Amino acid sequence: MKTVSSVSAIAAAGLLAAAAAAQDARPVHPAHSENVSYAELDALPDWRGLWFPAFGQVGGDDPVLVGEAREVYEAHQARLAADPRYEIPETANNCEPDGMPAFMTFPYSLEFLFTPGKVTVVQEALMQVRRIFTDGRPLPDRDALDPNYFGYSIGRWEDDTLVVTTIGTQAGQRLGIAGITNSDALTITERIYLDPDDPDRLHLEFTFEDPNVLARPWRRTHAFRRDRTWEQIEYICSQNDFHAIDAEGQSLTPDFQ
Repeated sequence: MKTVSSVSAIAAAGLLAAAAAAQDARPVHPAHSENVSYAELDALPDWRGLWFPAFGQVGGDDPVLVGEAREVYEAHQARLAADPRYEIPETANNCEPDGMPAFMTFPYSLEFLFTPGKVTVVQEALMQVRRIFTDGRPLPDRDALDPNYFGYSIGRWEDDTLVVTTIGTQAGQRLGIAGITNSDALTITERIYLDPDDPDRLHLEFTFEDPNVLARPWRRTHAFRRDRTWEQIEYICSQNDFHAIDAEGQSLTPDFQ
């Protein structure tokens, strides 16, 4: 007669075997393959160094909001008009990531790391990391993704322009400007490229599509300047979080603004 412990051991072994089989069945995409060539990176544009937002150089068109998104945005604007010190509530605390697309335009430096089949973006603020897969894998089904701050991004190179599609960002994150948040139907398209006349200037073109928030695609443009001398440093938000907020998202430090 098998003991309870031996039955449990057999069951556990079966689960491990099943998990191993499932793992073996998963595809190994080129970005993680043993057979990759770093030589292909020589053909990519030079994005080395740190990239800083060029303040005051944000362009694009105005969003056309629909439904609840429009009502919420207009309510925030009315409160701002009545009280310039009003803060539009966005995150539970000052150390929570803003997610995408704010990750790309936060007022700290970006660093782009190229490896075969992947572009890794490091945001100095909160030491955030984003991965863009450029190995030809398909965009997964939206319903199969677990929504998260940065979503799931795949990209492709069109000459020297990186074209990125992102889905799977969790609902309720800042979309372009404070007071507008996305739904779980958001699709972000980015075009990132060096200025043809200035190699130390990087352009980022956003197109946001979200039928629950926007009546039409919303386009925004950003520019960045390069610095080849600095390095990113450690950023531990909780060690320097002087902007505590209350349950309504307002600053507990009266003179913070």
